[in-house]
Amino acid sequence: MPRVLFSKAAYTPGQFQPTEFEGEAVTPSDSADLPSGACTAIYVTGAGNVNVNLAGGGTAVLTGLSADQIVRVNASRILATSTTATGIFALYPAGNL
Repeated sequence: MPRVLFSKAAYTPGQFQPTEFEGEAVTPSDSADLPSGACTAIYVTGAGNVNVNLAGGGTAVLTGLSADQIVRVNASRILATSTTATGIFALYPAGNL
């Protein structure tokens, strides 16, 4: 699948944050890690929850996500169990894929 470019206009003083991301569509899986490695953020096109394995260890359920929302999270896997959001993309800083 071709890479997709996403933009986010956000700035936190004193903290580097890329404003452009490249993304890959994700099929949630309880057994397979993200094919391009741990992501920097996720994007969802359909509202719901996303259950992730964190790159540093452990899990987290991101609840109440809105459609077209970008969430910064270093995730190594998007789990199928408890994930209800649709159209999920793993995001990486532009130029890193």
